[in-house]
Amino acid sequence: MTAYKIYTRHYVLTKMKAEDGEKYFRLCGNENVMKFVTGHALTRTESDKMLAEFVKDDDGKSYFGRYFIEDRGNGDLIGAAKLDKEGRAAEIGYRIQEEYWGKGVATEIAKELIQFSLEKLKMAQVTAFVNVENYSSIRVLEKAGMKRIETIEDIDEIKHKFIYSTQNQYPMKKVFYAIFALIAIILIAAFLMPKEYGVEKEIVINKARPEVFNFLKSLENQEKWSVWAKLDPAMKKEYKGNPGTVGSVYRWEGNDQVGVGEQEIKKIIEGERIDTELRFIKPIESTSDAYLITESRDSTQTLVKWGFKGSMPIPMNIMIPFLGIEKSVGEDFENGLKNLKTLLESN
Repeated sequence: MTAYKIYTRHYVLTKMKAEDGEKYFRLCGNENVMKFVTGHALTRTESDKMLAEFVKDDDGKSYFGRYFIEDRGNGDLIGAAKLDKEGRAAEIGYRIQEEYWGKGVATEIAKELIQFSLEKLKMAQVTAFVNVENYSSIRVLEKAGMKRIETIEDIDEIKHKFIYSTQNQYPMKKVFYAIFALIAIILIAAFLMPKEYGVEKEIVINKARPEVFNFLKSLENQEKWSVWAKLDPAMKKEYKGNPGTVGSVYRWEGNDQVGVGEQEIKKIIEGERIDTELRFIKPIESTSDAYLITESRDSTQTLVKWGFKGSMPIPMNIMIPFLGIEKSVGEDFENGLKNLKTLLESN
């Protein structure tokens, strides 16, 4: 009779033989170990009878049958295991000596028997049955990746049926692969898409350029024509620095529509351009550069350009097309410039 063996990292599983009566009795004489097998410890006669039945039933079955679990290093008897065949499924089971409980032995054995059944024996799935009150074995099978599919009421016990199927595992792998593929697509798209965004609108005002420019460079005047200043009449405002000079700051704190932020004049090219920095604090923290440019059309007309620009780091820049900046901010800029034109031309 061939002594079939299955190896795990720490243990070796060796097929039981007829002459192993003494060894097998050492596994059957402990009441706690036999609790969910026979419900009681076996006598030597009962143990020998059970072993004889196993050996007879296993004859000619190659890897299927009953095994002793032994330490690969010192040969100590650890427990017993079974590997049976049910159609295209393999059924696994194990008993561990009480002194080795809680040391991960059962989990290692269950995982190896599952892998061996699928890879070596080419079984479609692996099953296991466990008493509903055997909570330790239930946790072991769950750790090994098996799923509880039903509860069966036998004459003498109620037990759970667990299965491990390659068909059950592949959908999860497909989900992971799909997630990884989606992340890869997002990152590739982020590298290809622009990181900068901006909006610029313009209008012609029937006023001389010096008058228009002097009005624009005062941050205090913005609330008179800006669309956002009108969204919250109760908005708190604070001004710092000398009006119309580099370093002057306008801070606001309002409702959910306007949030909290501040604007600082960073550079002035007299009569031509005003550069400011917009620092949004709430609801989303960000920084953008804004500017106002004036160009003379003639002595009575001035072209005003109002714009801003910013950037988003990878991979956040992939959101730029979905923010609708040109539409939302662009409309506000257009309406603000119309307010400016009406205000200045009415004076």
